[in-house]
Amino acid sequence: MVTVVIPTVVAVAYFGFYASNIYVTESKFVIRSPQKLGSSSFMDMFSKIGVSKSDEDSFAVREYILSRDAMKVLNQDLKIKDAYSDPAIDAIERFPGWRYWDSSLEAFYRYYQKHVGVEVDSASSIATLSVKGFSPEDALNINLKLIEMSEAFVNKLNERARQDLLKSANDEVNIAKAKVENTTLSLMQVRTQKSDNQPDKQVMAQQRLALEKTFAEQQLATAMTALEQSRIEAIRKQVYIERITQPVKPDYPVLPERLKGIVTTLVLSMVFWGILMLLVAGVKEHHV
Repeated sequence: MVTVVIPTVVAVAYFGFYASNIYVTESKFVIRSPQKLGSSSFMDMFSKIGVSKSDEDSFAVREYILSRDAMKVLNQDLKIKDAYSDPAIDAIERFPGWRYWDSSLEAFYRYYQKHVGVEVDSASSIATLSVKGFSPEDALNINLKLIEMSEAFVNKLNERARQDLLKSANDEVNIAKAKVENTTLSLMQVRTQKSDNQPDKQVMAQQRLALEKTFAEQQLATAMTALEQSRIEAIRKQVYIERITQPVKPDYPVLPERLKGIVTTLVLSMVFWGILMLLVAGVKEHHV
């Protein structure tokens, strides 16, 4: 009764009548880049040992989805904490569950990580995002929102990388432009000055400033070329999320696995009962 019947009856009551339905949505995406891996010996070396930029970006997106920042945005926009705390959900599955006294965001973050998962296939770099919800609408909306947030996160990374890459090139162009403007202005001033006493010095000054202007213009041309190359490199290094499969509204709860839960409870109870009987028999035999 204690080791088999009661646990099995409880399992039947819970899984058969009390446990809430859990709906799961899945979506798949991959991080793409205009650059082709293996275009340089450096990238070839890393691709041979299984490390690529696509993998790094996929894992970065994974960490963002499972982060507190993503959870806070979802809570602000979709009120997911209230959705997972709905009294209609059974007491074991809903937040905060058995720890009813702890309803902090930190506790909810641990709960969030159990209901949102991202798996990245290291071979193909395809990421699978799965979301558990207690209604089809919640599971679908959270999945869609997370994909949108991930795309915004990738765009933010692209913009930051682009600014870092172009900053030094822009600075060099601005410096070169300033030199051209200064030498041009100085040359104009020398040419407009009238000097009857020392014409040779004026000619020498004009030649020197003309040479400086030519050199500054060459520097500007070089800096403009470097800036254009940096822009091309920034475009080549940008990444984006390509959705492979979109999340769909589930029409059937895949969890909990009710029959499996009942059978598992029964089998474990029988195993425990058998071990207990062996111990009791051993004790009796020892006393005899």
